[in-house]
Amino acid sequence: MLEALTPSLILDLIVILITVGFIWYGIRRGFLVMLVNSCGRLLSCIGAYIGSRALATTIYQVYFRDKLIDSISGSITGSLAEYDPTMQISAAMQEVPGILRNMIYGMFGETSNIVDMIGDSLTGTVTSLSTNLVDQIVYPVIYIILQSVLFLLLYTCLKIVIGALSETLRNIRKCVLVGVPDMICGALLGLVEAVLCIFVIVVIIKLLIYCSGSRIPFLTDETIDSTRLFKTFYELSPFSGKWSS
Repeated sequence: MLEALTPSLILDLIVILITVGFIWYGIRRGFLVMLVNSCGRLLSCIGAYIGSRALATTIYQVYFRDKLIDSISGSITGSLAEYDPTMQISAAMQEVPGILRNMIYGMFGETSNIVDMIGDSLTGTVTSLSTNLVDQIVYPVIYIILQSVLFLLLYTCLKIVIGALSETLRNIRKCVLVGVPDMICGALLGLVEAVLCIFVIVVIIKLLIYCSGSRIPFLTDETIDSTRLFKTFYELSPFSGKWSS
């Protein structure tokens, strides 16, 4: 029995359990309370997504970009200015922190693939090589980490604030829309909450996959592709597709 619980099946079961749980939760709490909570979660997701994109770009430009370019330029200028491009890139990558370097190789492949992506800048100056390496290769990975972490932090903060405000409206349910219609509408809003919750879980799983360079045995792209339900949310997530774009 336990052997049948493959990672892909577990991910699908998580989707089912979350969906059923939130629908039942909506039936119990009713339409009005669920409406306030659902709107709060939706606004939290939208606000966190927009805010995380802007903050991720700003933080990268202010705190990371120039330091990385200077560090990589120093490694090339200091010892490998006369060597072939592959050795230059290999030396430059040693200036990138270990976990970030593993994520870069996990996303873009081996050094030869990175050399092909950078292209013409390999024949230019050390500064242009370093700048293109940082902007085209390092930046997408840092952006993934920053946006994911900031999204989760902003979502949590916004949800706490909106949740506190919604508590003042809990007693309104007792006045109108009682009975079966209230439960049915609550169940529908519970379904909306389930979808939003699953999307947040998708962000967390994406972050784990990228941070590990797809090396977690039970969390790989192949595992996601073999699921029936979870991969739908994984592909439809606003963070899906080519994160580097």
